[in-house]
Amino acid sequence: MEHALLASFLEGTTPAEDFAEAIEQEVDACDAGLRSPANVGYIIITDGPQFTVTQEHMGRLLQSLLNKTLPWKSANYTGDCLMMSDDFRPENDEVAEAIEFLADDSRPPTSEETRELLENLQ
Repeated sequence: MEHALLASFLEGTTPAEDFAEAIEQEVDACDAGLRSPANVGYIIITDGPQFTVTQEHMGRLLQSLLNKTLPWKSANYTGDCLMMSDDFRPENDEVAEAIEFLADDSRPPTSEETRELLENLQ
């Protein structure tokens, strides 16, 4: 994932649908890697300037998941990218928790769980 693309989506410059389309191939490649015999999916995020991920940014991401303008696998991959990059820093514990929530690939979250986390960010 390109650092600038992720920052643009979080800032609201790139719509969720365009963001999802832009990362679709790498999300699919990561998913295919996880389903392969090697069971390895690659998370790739380019370097960029320091970026503080705010509650507003995570609210936008979670709302996109709730609205289904960003598919679950894309939101999950985005959460992984935010966790793996040294260039994206959560502004507080609530944002860090929201990133961890999205990066948890054990199962897709329910709408209720996502809504509750979204409410906690506001």
